[in-house]
Amino acid sequence: MTDTAPPRALLSVSDKTGLVELARGLAERGFELVSTGGTARTIREAGVAVTDVAEVTGAAEMLDGRVKTLHPRIHGGVLADLHDPAHRQQLAEQGIEPFSVVVVNLYRFEEAAARGDLADDELIEEIDIGGPTLLRAAAKNHASVAIVTDPADYETLLAEIDAHGKVPLEMRRRLALKAFRRTAAYDAAIVSELAGRWTPEERTPEVLPLSLRRSLELRYGENPHQEAALYALVGAHPDVGPFVDGAAPLQGKPLSYNNLLDASAAAAAARDLVGPAVVIIKHGNPCGAAEADDLPTAWDRALAADPVSAFGGVVAVRGKVDRDLAQRLTQLFLEVVIAAGFDAAAREVLAGKPELRLLEDRTITRPPRPSLEARAAGGGVLLSTADVLPDDIAVWRGVSAREPSDRELHDLAFAWRVVRHVKSNAIVLARDGAVVGVGAGQTNRVQSARLAVEQAGDKARGAVCASDAFFPFADGVEVCLAAGVSAVVEPGGSRNDEAVIAAVDAAGAAMLFTGRRHFRH
Repeated sequence: MTDTAPPRALLSVSDKTGLVELARGLAERGFELVSTGGTARTIREAGVAVTDVAEVTGAAEMLDGRVKTLHPRIHGGVLADLHDPAHRQQLAEQGIEPFSVVVVNLYRFEEAAARGDLADDELIEEIDIGGPTLLRAAAKNHASVAIVTDPADYETLLAEIDAHGKVPLEMRRRLALKAFRRTAAYDAAIVSELAGRWTPEERTPEVLPLSLRRSLELRYGENPHQEAALYALVGAHPDVGPFVDGAAPLQGKPLSYNNLLDASAAAAAARDLVGPAVVIIKHGNPCGAAEADDLPTAWDRALAADPVSAFGGVVAVRGKVDRDLAQRLTQLFLEVVIAAGFDAAAREVLAGKPELRLLEDRTITRPPRPSLEARAAGGGVLLSTADVLPDDIAVWRGVSAREPSDRELHDLAFAWRVVRHVKSNAIVLARDGAVVGVGAGQTNRVQSARLAVEQAGDKARGAVCASDAFFPFADGVEVCLAAGVSAVVEPGGSRNDEAVIAAVDAAGAAMLFTGRRHFRH
């Protein structure tokens, strides 16, 4: 090793985007280029001088390319701390020249896994070994080496060399962090894919590496003084994770943090409903929901539940928006409308509200998929399977003297699908496939019952009631019965079930126990 030797760059990439321009730029700036396989061939075919790794190591590539750069003459040149005289001396003794720039990106494992049609042995071949090793080595030694993993950084790299004669420390640190993030994400993707193949039943593993990619920068978080961004789970099924991954923004201002929360809640609730349906969400809770024979009717009935709260709300439409529905939607200030689609006439009408955000999500008419949910708590993370498994009405148990009528049973099933999306303690009153009253987020269930009854007013008479958890005392159900509720569905399981059932029987109402709770905190 000599102080007058030209700087060296090692290039080994699967993504050839910008490779020739980078190689030419480095060569023009006096760099000696060392490369592997297809990368070297691409550079050489472009008329740029390049040295093969095998010429540096004295060992041919072997094992179908699995072993190329895994050699002391490569890693010694990458890992040597040039600020350490002992390292420089050892390089000189071994006749190894250091690298000052390493350009590596990895085998496309994530893309291969996403195909879904590769056998295990084929997928295993897409796991890069030498690439991550080089990334970590160069990132560790960023004091002496610039590690470049992303073609988007090529132009900046050359510009910094022009400006400073070398890659400055600040950029080397930024590139090193990017490399460590890339290897962490890569390993997480491998673990996630192989775990899904080999241990699909393992929902809460001892160690759960997650890879999240920023998919949307936000102006601020829940409040203006908070910073925020949306991250998507890398490699997740398109029906799982942040719904916006599969939703195309068609119109309107950028989505805010609260828009995303409410639109996600609206889409989740819509997937739980049946046929043409509309859900209106405000602050994470359904303030209106209805199923009907057509979407305009569903909208009218959903809005009628609480037109005051619907102002500034988020709407999910379980179907395609047409002109008729679009005209109705424009009669109220709304933040977001998410639907399976918007026809041309609807788009024309909605264009008159340019700030209204429109999202097209074709998955909104599909049943929800099993997934995992993570929430921060006390400096840790709570992980749970999502509450998306369908409830089997066939196992519901009648506990009252009177059985519900067919109409009541239909409304009970609808109310039960809605109440699982209301914050606990949750009470939903419904009639004829539409919500008429909601009590959400109260610290006691009787207060939620009072709120639902107050909102419903005269519509409570003949309505049904769904409670996300059991009534601990008869007082909550008595509030609903006094307002005219004729049937109730709840999980059951309270030590006071007998008193609750007695209150229902005394009112001549019907009651079903589901055996399943739907808390949503």
